[in-house]
Amino acid sequence: MVRIQRCLRQAIPHLLGVAFAGVTACSAQQFLPDDPLARTPEVAAVRQINVQDINALYDFAHNSFHYKSPVATESLGINTLGEVPDSSWFTNRDISGLSIETAKKGARTHGGPQSPYTVVAAKTEGVSTGFRIRDARGLLYFVKADPPSNPEMATAADVMGSLFLYAAGYNVPENYILVGRPEEFQLSEKATMKSTYGKDHRLTASKLRQIFDRIPREPDGRVRLMASLSLPPKIAGPFRYAGVRSDDPNDLVPHQQRRDLRGLAVLFAWLNHTDAKGENSLDTVEGADENARFVHHLLDFGDSFGSDSDIAKDPRHGQEYIVLPVTWSRMYTLGLHPADWETVHYPHEMKAVGNFTADAFDPLTWKANYPNPAFSEMTALDAYWEAKHVVAFRHEQIRAIVEEGQFQDPGVVDYITRVLESRRDAIGRAWFRQVLPLEGFRIVDDHLTFDDLAVHYGFSPANRYQTSWFVWHNETQKKEDVATSENSVLPSGFKSLAAGSYIGCRIVLEHADKRSVTVYFRHEGDDWKLVGISRTTA
Repeated sequence: MVRIQRCLRQAIPHLLGVAFAGVTACSAQQFLPDDPLARTPEVAAVRQINVQDINALYDFAHNSFHYKSPVATESLGINTLGEVPDSSWFTNRDISGLSIETAKKGARTHGGPQSPYTVVAAKTEGVSTGFRIRDARGLLYFVKADPPSNPEMATAADVMGSLFLYAAGYNVPENYILVGRPEEFQLSEKATMKSTYGKDHRLTASKLRQIFDRIPREPDGRVRLMASLSLPPKIAGPFRYAGVRSDDPNDLVPHQQRRDLRGLAVLFAWLNHTDAKGENSLDTVEGADENARFVHHLLDFGDSFGSDSDIAKDPRHGQEYIVLPVTWSRMYTLGLHPADWETVHYPHEMKAVGNFTADAFDPLTWKANYPNPAFSEMTALDAYWEAKHVVAFRHEQIRAIVEEGQFQDPGVVDYITRVLESRRDAIGRAWFRQVLPLEGFRIVDDHLTFDDLAVHYGFSPANRYQTSWFVWHNETQKKEDVATSENSVLPSGFKSLAAGSYIGCRIVLEHADKRSVTVYFRHEGDDWKLVGISRTTA
């Protein structure tokens, strides 16, 4: 069981220049008094910011052509329950308990842009038409438009993607649908437009008109845009999906071993967010002086669902890497035997959807556009952790978030909601077969109780379990077997154990199965507190 304290014990003395009494003594213990950690401890404040940059072409080439399947490693930065504590990367949210209002609001606290809007710069990076505006309050927004071929598609994807990612626990910007008349957009005298070669030029009224001419219009002549509120001004650049930041004293876990980044592969597969690269992230420094901390954000979701930002998504995206598209089976058949995804139906009659379907979706083989270091190292335990979040989304929440895309055709909302529910269930069925999906462990009236998520969500019929109890000697990390039974009754001898004692129970299915869950409890007064969970995979 790999814990977050292990990294901190090694790093804190070096960072702070002090020695901690008892570090050696406690390091032999499996569990510490504060286990399980609910939040990652943070150390020294930010002293210097080195603004990072990622060369998109190099990142693509390096990961595409130097790709190789890594040796599986354990995830780091998790607590003794195998969960990711709250941190500047991730916040645990009770997804199933989120109200509809909270799901629809997400990270959005400032509200969308208020008219009139002042255009201060044109956006040239990326593939979507866009620019930057300041609204009547002086707030800065990054604005993007839909492709003429697919009105509503990309703008809705950006808004929906940010809301789903926020609900799942990640940091995202505030994204809004903005519908306004062209005359509401005033041109700043200092507005600039960056050329292809990186030079700034004055943005003229005629050039702005050309930008607006490429934006699809509503029936009443208004333009529909996606406006993303600028993140806090202390920008530190994007993060990479491998290594750590040298200027962030709290960034102790290599990114490719972070469970919250590895698990994104499952969440992105659900949303079909294939442009999963470091360039679509942003680190900021928030707070001041000793309270200053790096905060890590995900952004740019316009290529999610059926959208590829400037066009409908290529059906191959999500199925094969861009540079490594030819599988051995297709080479063997000379390409005459089409893959399943090449024969599915896409709703071409609904331009706002793009190419999005649950047909031929395999959660175990879904791929981003090119290899992502964290995704490549994802284990079944990482995937299970994120799959729990995906299946927790209820129909009402999914539909409410899709409605925030503000589609004119209610049939589009119905279709995307159905597809997301089908993909959600496919994820649950696939990853819950890899790990025994038991959760909610507690001892009540001398009985161990828990929930089988596969049964709860209807992926599996009711099961019978076999339990093996033991006393856990925390100092020596050894167990003393006590009893094996087909029931969950606490052995009678455990009642006489002193406060602070540890017990454990290994749970397997009644029939032969390699999957198991071992849980650990600490005796606290009259109660038993869950302090550890260890899982084996299929």
